[in-house]
Amino acid sequence: MQRISWKEKVTNIKVLESVGLQRPELLLTIQRRKMKYYGHLRRHDSIQKRILKGKIDGRRATARRRQTWLGNIQETSQMKMCEVCETALDRRRWRTVTAHLGDGMAPS
Repeated sequence: MQRISWKEKVTNIKVLESVGLQRPELLLTIQRRKMKYYGHLRRHDSIQKRILKGKIDGRRATARRRQTWLGNIQETSQMKMCEVCETALDRRRWRTVTAHLGDGMAPS
């Protein structure tokens, strides 16, 4: 943003102020784009869709649970995963869900 080098000691807050954004606004934009991309992946057969569905064998070390991309989609949409998958297949319904992120309306 604004061609500010990482070597310059500029805080994130200063960068956001210089472009006229606030942190919550930026995070909401990121969530919306992520949700739209998920809907796109869900509707098309691609290598990304196969990777998204894939599981990795093995065990994790004991620590806090790692957050997953799909888990984040589920949390953002406030829907069960089966509902998320079904809704994303219907472009109109998915656009409604992504359009109402952050405005307090429950997804339908």
